[in-house]
Amino acid sequence: MKRKISSFQPLKCLLLAGLLAAPMLAFNTVAANREDNHWAPSNVFTDVHGNQAAYWNDPANWNPAVVPLVVDTNQVSTFYNAAFDSAAVTCAVTNNTQVGQLMCGFGGGGVLEIYPGAQFQAGFSGFGDSWTGIGYVAGPGTLIVDQGADVTLGGHLWVGQNATLGTVVINGGTLHVPAGELGVGWNGNPGVTNYIFVTNGAAVYLRDWAAPTLGQPGQAGSIGIMDIGANSKVVITNNALSYMPVLIASNQLIAFEGHGTISAVYNPSANITVLTALPPAGPTTPVFSLNPSNAIVGLGGTVTLTASASPATGYQWMFNSAPLPNGGGVSGATTANLTIANFSAAETGVYSVVATNAAASPNDRGYTTSTAATVSADSFNLYPVVTINGQYATSASGPWTSFSTNTAGAGPILVVDTTSPLSMKKFYRVMLP
Repeated sequence: MKRKISSFQPLKCLLLAGLLAAPMLAFNTVAANREDNHWAPSNVFTDVHGNQAAYWNDPANWNPAVVPLVVDTNQVSTFYNAAFDSAAVTCAVTNNTQVGQLMCGFGGGGVLEIYPGAQFQAGFSGFGDSWTGIGYVAGPGTLIVDQGADVTLGGHLWVGQNATLGTVVINGGTLHVPAGELGVGWNGNPGVTNYIFVTNGAAVYLRDWAAPTLGQPGQAGSIGIMDIGANSKVVITNNALSYMPVLIASNQLIAFEGHGTISAVYNPSANITVLTALPPAGPTTPVFSLNPSNAIVGLGGTVTLTASASPATGYQWMFNSAPLPNGGGVSGATTANLTIANFSAAETGVYSVVATNAAASPNDRGYTTSTAATVSADSFNLYPVVTINGQYATSASGPWTSFSTNTAGAGPILVVDTTSPLSMKKFYRVMLP
């Protein structure tokens, strides 16, 4: 049944209370007819995880018995909210759908799982974009986005607020927050930790990154933890590198449950920051038993660098940190043995090799870089130089007096003694220093 929502009704009062506690949140105050559908599952089954679940698209699982949609086509000024009051039965979304405002954890918890291949949109009310709450306004609440599923949100995504608890798991799916903020523990009380997991080839696209996106870094208050896993990425519009060091240092931005390493790279041409996870070394990570050694080679000569790693299915040699291609005297750039013929001055520098294992476990780093080796030329058309100290005496037995220091190069040198003009007898000797 459609009804006019007034500010005196309990739902609106609760929403306003949440807004006052978190002044950064945005709520559409445009008067409109709205149907607030509460999750009330009756057709329950056991899902693949062994949990009790019911389908979103079944009217019998909602109160009133209507599947929430973004807009009621019978009345233009009417849209639906979806509110979850209990986490006992998972709401399974298997079809493409939209909803006005989503509160997963409205009155005491809720679990929403977007099944593989489904496209789910929330926060599109027709009167401006609305925020989505996972574990807010009352938790706990959980959102799961499965492999191949896609979730797009029209406003902010708040994961846990105040004393509530929220968890988002992007398990191989995709999450878009193109117009609002991501706040995992944005405003909260001390001791509350909220989570977002991005794993198994998942992707998250954010409009930007704000200082409290993961709560208050390094402080004792409510915080958020983002854990990036195998083959996954977080793409942020704008340069967000300045936020990352403190989050990594405080273990709020982690990789592979804290065992891996976060890579943060800004691409100025695309104006995006990309966060990825480098997995830890494990049993299937290549280990070098032989690293390349420093070498000196004559110009025009040939040098060979050798390495060996196991288990390894491939190699790629690097020159001054850039991949080295075959050609122009270079061969074996993708093998364990690199050969450079007709060596030139331009090829002096630092060489290393990356060993890869295509069969590595998803939880192991599938590559390892060798230690660096320096290759230099033995000469650049130089000749040996000898320094000679000249001495003289009037007797073969001395005493000897120094009179000149000379450098002998490629040819003979001429030394003139001006110390004793017209001398009829004089002895000379040369000494190496």
